[in-house]
This record gives sequence, structure tokens and C-alpha cells, in this order.
Amino acid sequence: MSSGNRILVYFLGFLLGLMLVSLIMNRRAAREEARADPWVQHNAAMLEAGAEPLPERVPDSIQQGLMLDYGLLPDGSDPHERIWLLKFDDRYPHVRVVENIATGELSYMTADQIKIVLVDGVDVTALKPMLDELDLRMRMFNRRERIAVIGVLHTGIDAVPDTLEAIQPWADMFESAGPDWIIFRDR
Repeated sequence: MSSGNRILVYFLGFLLGLMLVSLIMNRRAAREEARADPWVQHNAAMLEAGAEPLPERVPDSIQQGLMLDYGLLPDGSDPHERIWLLKFDDRYPHVRVVENIATGELSYMTADQIKIVLVDGVDVTALKPMLDELDLRMRMFNRRERIAVIGVLHTGIDAVPDTLEAIQPWADMFESAGPDWIIFRDR
């Protein structure tokens, strides 16, 4: 076989391989597009079950979350807040979106932890009796800033306020205790 024919055979083989790989990739992409997004399906099921959709003014990054739960607080005939619990794979895996019904104001916080600022002179180890009694877990602490981040009592829509209420008997150790707020820079 002459070198010219050899080059032609290699070139035809290359083209045939390129077409085959292109066909496989296009088929795979079409299959991915045809498959329904499970997050969208889950959120649609939550809406069908009675959950309200997130307000349109919620940032796009939050709109992408998987809706775990929805409810009104307090329960009863005169609720003050709409609550959505969302799940993400990012930095804050569980996010709590709260809408004040009267004002329409939105707030964002982690759904699975609260932040405590300790009184000057109180060490984070002093929280152990409280944590043990309430069966809570320390998530993170910073001695220099006197900050402790602890888990919440349960996974319901009212977990953050319930936990804040449950730690009140130890309030003399805190300068402040509140939600672990999520603040957006682009707002």
C-alpha cells in the first residue's frame, strides 16, 4: 500500500470515528433533555399538595431549591408568616424562607441551625449542660468572636423559633441568640 493510500485510510477512519462519537454524544444529550428534572417534579408535587409557590421576588439562587416543606405560622386562623423549607447542595444545604404576610417582607436563614453570641467571659464549654438537656449538637464555634452555632430541635417549619424559645432558660449566657441569617450581596 502506498503512503498516499495509507493516509487516505487513516483519514477515513478518523472521520468515521468522529461521526460515531458525535452520534453517541448527541443521543446522550437528547436523552438528558428528555428526562424530567426531579427537583422540578418534587416542587410541582409540593404545589399540588397545597404549598404556595415562592414569591417571584425571591432571588434566583433560592428559587432553585428543592421544596421540602411549606406552612403558615402560627397555626390557626390568623397566621403571620408563610414559611418555605428548601434543600440545596451548596454551602447552606437547608434554607428557611419567611414571608411576613402583613408587610410582604422576606427573610432568609439556615433552617437547621441558630447562632448564639456569648456574653463576654462565658466559654463555649458552658453550653454543654444546655446542649445535653435539649439534645442539641454544637455545629461550630469561634472563641475569639464568642459565637456558637448549634443545631435545631427538629426539622419542622417552626424548628428555628422553637429552638430559640427552648434555650431561653440559659439566656444569661447569651448576648444574643437568633437565626443564622443568609444575606445576599446583590440585593
